Order: sequence, then C-alpha cells, then structure tokens
Amino acid sequence: MFWSAPRAFIGERGFILGGGPSLKGFDPDPIRGRGRVIAANNAALDIMPDADVLFAADRRWFKWNADRLKANGSLWRVGRERQEPREPTPWPLHVMRHDANLTLSTRADTLAGKCSGGMCINLAFLMGAKEIVLLGFDMRPGNYHEAHQSPTAAHLYANDFRPAIERMAPELAARGVRVVNATPGSALTCFPAVSFGETLT
Repeated sequence: MFWSAPRAFIGERGFILGGGPSLKGFDPDPIRGRGRVIAANNAALDIMPDADVLFAADRRWFKWNADRLKANGSLWRVGRERQEPREPTPWPLHVMRHDANLTLSTRADTLAGKCSGGMCINLAFLMGAKEIVLLGFDMRPGNYHEAHQSPTAAHLYANDFRPAIERMAPELAARGVRVVNATPGSALTCFPAVSFGETLT
C-alpha cells in the first residue's frame, strides 16, 4: 500500500527547498508560477506552506509538527516508509518505499537517497520535472532555523548525504534531466552552480 508519485511535473521546472542556512530570510514569491515546488521539512511550514509537495524523510517530524501542519496547503504530503508504527493523521499522508542502496529509483513508489534533499530530487524526477533547481542545499551542518528536535550528526553530510546525491547526478543527466544548484556556497558541487536570478528566466 505504497503511494506512487503522479507524473504531475512533466515538462516543468521543479524547485526544491531544502533546509540549509542559506534559506534564512528567503522570499519564495519570485518562484511562484515559474515551476512546481517540493519543500522539505520546515521549509513547507515557514517558507512555502503552499508548495505542491511537502516532504519529510523522518516520520517523527509529522508528529512533532502536527499543529503547524494544519495550516499547510500542499497538494501532497509525502513521507518514506519507516519501521515504527505510524499514527493516524488528520490529512492524507502518502508513504513511499525507500531503498538507500539504489542510485536513482525509476519506480514510481520508491525513493533512493540518504537524506530528505536526495529523496526530493528523486521525487521531482519521478514526477516528471525536466529541470530541477536546488535551493537551501548547503550540504553542511546547520539549518536556516533552530526547530529541529533531532539535530543531524555533522559527519553524515560528507559521509552519506553528499555522496548519495553525487551518484545520482550522472543518472539524471543520462535521462535528460537538468539539475542546477542555486545555493550560494554549497558543498554539493556535482551540479552546475547558478545564481538564483538565473533560475527565474
């Protein structure tokens, strides 16, 4: 009973909002109407609660933010499979399979990647985006907010998160998907670096 991502982004640009420090004070208005948006974790609460997709890899996040999620207007709220029991939510929560051993999943109900950002990239691909723009993908310790109840261990960025996304890069390119990184000073260098203004043309 896993959710299959719909091909709702076919031929469109997909913006992904991560959670890195570079998103502090980010104004989402310029990207409205210029593509589809996937917002990871708190970016779907603080920055763009009307993003097309809200995604969180840690199911506990949905419990921690249950009250704030009542105001979220995303079309799809998506999480990955976990082993612990899932508590009912007052709104639909779409759960996808997760296979961290895959470089890039081509199955509509399965995500690869080892962090929310990587899984969001795979999700944008599955939904048909022709171009993917990364925002807030600093890929080093820290967030634009202080709200995480379970901070990420610093070593995971270099040891797990970045390498998994780096392995995705050639697979995406081979399938004709252009990914650009509009995150200033990002430690993720496997995609072309662009300015935010360039992504709005």
